[in-house]
Amino acid sequence: MKIKALTGLLAASTIFASGAAMADPFYLNVGTFTPNYFQDGVTSNIAQLGVNWAATSTFTDDDGTLGLSIGDSVLDIGRGTVSSFLGGAGAITGGNNHEGIGNNYSIWFEYNDLAGTIAAVNPGNGNVLANYTSGTIKVYGSEIDGDGNTPNAIELLTLNVFGSDADFANAIIYATVSDPLPGTWFFPPATDWSGLTVAINMRLDTNLDPDAAVTDNGDGTYSRSSTLDGSVVFNRVPEPGVLALLGIGLVGLGAARRAKKIA
Repeated sequence: MKIKALTGLLAASTIFASGAAMADPFYLNVGTFTPNYFQDGVTSNIAQLGVNWAATSTFTDDDGTLGLSIGDSVLDIGRGTVSSFLGGAGAITGGNNHEGIGNNYSIWFEYNDLAGTIAAVNPGNGNVLANYTSGTIKVYGSEIDGDGNTPNAIELLTLNVFGSDADFANAIIYATVSDPLPGTWFFPPATDWSGLTVAINMRLDTNLDPDAAVTDNGDGTYSRSSTLDGSVVFNRVPEPGVLALLGIGLVGLGAARRAKKIA
């Protein structure tokens, strides 16, 4: 797959500042990783992926100020699942439309190297806002057997994180897509992602559980573990040269809905 270096175009984006959603619908052929599935395996067009996950952030007091401050380093690990597909009018229902996600097959993701620095610390509650600059998020799929297990997991794609933007309510993580499993991810009517340059913007709710406080580990590091939910929107991106001429940054990336906090 052809991967482009999009970092230099990030700062010029005005569309993200407006919060406009530009989601390109896509669909999945789950038959590539659920070979025993009896239906055709092709989902309806999807506007968003509903996701939920557990995450842990480790903050390091790099400047020795005996507390967290802007510029201190951040490392995140996490694991989550795709819980639902959403269309323009809400959740996609019906077995022939979502092909039985969560029952016939599972899609999940994990990461252990999402790195960056602290961008802000909320003086009111001590909440920390991070700016991520690197990391990989691996997405996997598998059929679900009669015992509820997920045998024969297959990597479906990799998200290569290169930047982020956030406030204390939402986080937007920018990434390119690499190694999509051929025949699995499509833009309508039948454009396989494995032949494209694709980038993604994940706009996620960052409201934390009430008990997700930052803990002082006593060794110059601090940690926070939380359970979150959110949604992810995928978009095609024109060639970087076209974007530069337009002067509007990462056009083609979309914004997902602001997700509600898990109770």
